[in-house]
Amino acid sequence: MTRPRLSATVISCVLMWLSAHFPAAVRGQSADWQSVVWREPQVRYLLADMTLGGDVAMYRKYAVEERDPDSREAVRLWDAGARVVNARDFERKWLTNEFGKDGRVLRIVQRGTQRTIHGSEALLTSDADFQQAEIRTILAQLTLGARREEWQKRAAEPNVAEALRRWDAGARAINAGWFALAAAGSEPRLTYRGGSKPVDPLLIRLNSDLAYPESNVRYFLIDMYLGGARDFYHRTAEAAHEMGCQEAVARYDSGVTIVNLDQFERKKVGGKTLITRRGSDDRIGGMEVRLSSD
Repeated sequence: MTRPRLSATVISCVLMWLSAHFPAAVRGQSADWQSVVWREPQVRYLLADMTLGGDVAMYRKYAVEERDPDSREAVRLWDAGARVVNARDFERKWLTNEFGKDGRVLRIVQRGTQRTIHGSEALLTSDADFQQAEIRTILAQLTLGARREEWQKRAAEPNVAEALRRWDAGARAINAGWFALAAAGSEPRLTYRGGSKPVDPLLIRLNSDLAYPESNVRYFLIDMYLGGARDFYHRTAEAAHEMGCQEAVARYDSGVTIVNLDQFERKKVGGKTLITRRGSDDRIGGMEVRLSSD
C-alpha cells in the first residue's frame, strides 16, 4: 500500500510528497522549524494513524532523519506505550481528492464518514498520567519569568517534571500577556493581569496547541509574496494534509501582508529556492517575518 501522507508536518509535505510530485518546485522551509515544539493535535493524529495500523517505521524515519518535531514526539509516546483509547471512533480511509496521487488521499476520519478528524479528538492512554491544568499553569509562570530552578526542586512530581520537559522542548504560553505573577508566600501565583483572581488554566494557550508551526506559516506566506505560487501551497495542503500550508493560504487569501518584505529576497542557493535576508545566502527563520496582523 502507498504510504499515507498524513502528517501536518513540513517533512511529509515538502520532503516526501513534493520530491515525488514537484521536483522543480519550492522545497524550502523555515530555518528554525526543526527546533520548535511539537504540535499536540498533529502528534495525536499520528498516534491515531499508528494505532490504526499506520506505518510506524515511516514516522521513525521522519523523526530521526528529518528531525520532524511531531514525529519525534509521537514516536516517543508510542515507544512508551501510548495508544489512542477511542480508536474505534476512527478509521483509515482513502478519500477522493483531485490533488492526491491517483486522485485520492489517505486520511484518519470519523468512522462511517469522510470527515478528517482533528487530532484533539484522540484520547491517549497517557492522558491519565498528568493533570493538564497544573502543567499549563507552570508553563505560563515560566513564560512570565518564574525561575526554572525553583520548579526543578519539585521535579519528582509527575506534573512538574512533564511541564519542565515541555518547557525545555520549547513549549510557551502564547497569551502570557493576559496574566501576571503575584507573590503568594514562598511561591508565585498566576493571576489575571490587572486583577487578583487566580487564572483558569483552560484559558492558557500554548504554542503546542496549534496544528501548525507559526515559523513555517510565515515562511510560506512570504514565499507567496515574493513569487511563490499560491496554488502550489493550496495543492500541498490538500494532498499532504499540511496544516501550515493551509494556514498560510488562508492568511494570504484574507489579505494579511508582510510588513518587512523589503528585507528579504527569494533566490536559488545551492540549487534550492530559498527565502534569504536581502544580500545574503542564509535561509531565514520564519519568525523574522513581521505580518500586518501582528
